[in-house]
Amino acid sequence: MKFLPYVFRSLFRKRTRSVLTIASIVLPFFVICVLGTLLMALDADPSGGRGMYRLVVRHKVSLANFIPEAYRERIAQLPGVKDVTILNWFGGQYKDNRPENMFARFGCEPESLLRIFDEVTIVEGTPADWTSDRSGALVGERLMKRYGWKIGDKFVLKGDIFPVNLELTVRAVFRGSDETGVYFDRKAVEEGLPWAKGQVGTFWIKAESAEAAGQLPRTVDAMFENSSSPTKTETEKEFQNGFVSMLGNVKAVVTGISTAIALVILLISANTMAMAARERVTEIAVLRTLGFGKPLVLALILAESLLLSATGALVGLGLFRLSFPVLKEGLLNSPMAGFAAGMQLFPEVLLTGIGITLLVGLVAGIVPALRSAQRSIPDGLRQVG
Repeated sequence: MKFLPYVFRSLFRKRTRSVLTIASIVLPFFVICVLGTLLMALDADPSGGRGMYRLVVRHKVSLANFIPEAYRERIAQLPGVKDVTILNWFGGQYKDNRPENMFARFGCEPESLLRIFDEVTIVEGTPADWTSDRSGALVGERLMKRYGWKIGDKFVLKGDIFPVNLELTVRAVFRGSDETGVYFDRKAVEEGLPWAKGQVGTFWIKAESAEAAGQLPRTVDAMFENSSSPTKTETEKEFQNGFVSMLGNVKAVVTGISTAIALVILLISANTMAMAARERVTEIAVLRTLGFGKPLVLALILAESLLLSATGALVGLGLFRLSFPVLKEGLLNSPMAGFAAGMQLFPEVLLTGIGITLLVGLVAGIVPALRSAQRSIPDGLRQVG
């Protein structure tokens, strides 16, 4: 500890270079934290554990294919099934196709939907206000704020998958994991499109137990295996991850980017430490003359490299913590709201970012430190630092 002041003075002898180096570490550290947090959020369960009891049944081929509504009765009779509801993706447009006007739009069975997703809280209006109105809409709280809607306001969804326009009235507002969605009675679609009657996009099952949730996918799929509309049953998390997989191997991409960032930090830190060591050849030789051994010289230079990396990591950590609420709020108000709902300050992400930065700083300082420690005293004294 008694050599710490010396390390600080040496590190900031060239203040501009040190500050620029720290700044160049801060940005990669920040990016690592953002990517790591998004990756962890994809695996998080914002439903408070309720998602482990929910299963999704869809057509085996793709979500674009429908399955018969008649399947519902057979599924409901299976042991371990507590409840079943229907969710049909409506698609369509609100105003236009701009990203800011994108949000989830589902036709559903209002009463059973609220039983399946019991973590949802109605904060304005009542469940009865919504369920009693065929053209009523249950709207997420964030979506209400985005458009400045109030209870009783009307809006139109222009159909594309289902070629019918729906005029809906806001009857209730909910708060839950994804507050940017709109849910309405699926019969509103069937009234305008008779062919849609009896066609289901997905069944959502609420299992009686975690054990039942583990067994039901095989049971359900086996029951319809030889039918004209075979099914694929998966957990809620697997279903959501299926959408993420459409973007490619997200984990591999994040890992690749993080590795590239670590290499960038390594190159920057190594260059800084190499320059610092070259400029102090004579100074190090004098220290050796005064009795500083090779291990101590090695430790001093490595300490500078670690201090540089630690400073960058701490500044980056502070920046990430300050900007996190803004980042999360922006994602929760975007089409990615469903995947951002589980975002939080994951300690493992922050510790991993700090660990990577310190490790890279240590590796970056090894070569300059070894060269300085191994240089002979006469050779060092002959050079001008």
